[in-house]
Amino acid sequence: MRVVFIIKGDPFSWKAHEAFRLATAVGINNEVDIVFIRDGVYSLTPWKPESLSVDSFDKFFENFEFVNVRLIAEDASLQERGIRECDCVEGVKVMSAEEISELINSSEAVFVW
Repeated sequence: MRVVFIIKGDPFSWKAHEAFRLATAVGINNEVDIVFIRDGVYSLTPWKPESLSVDSFDKFFENFEFVNVRLIAEDASLQERGIRECDCVEGVKVMSAEEISELINSSEAVFVW
């Protein structure tokens, strides 16, 4: 089963953490893509959340290597925010909106955060 999690909000709220937690669990037995669009792409940068009393995403990113989770960023969202692919955590695949749309259409479940 292919499942897509879409993160479109900033990384400062509980939503990104909860999406990562669920994606990790679902990724144990399924193929999971976490798609970052709009302000969600900031979650992929080294933004030092601890200085804002927010838990780091580092453990999630480490665990994604052991389950079936892929990280995907929309190219236009990165460009609009001045973020380069090399500014993102390792392993992020950059896709166009059209490619992401095809991915979503081929998925059996989609969760938006």
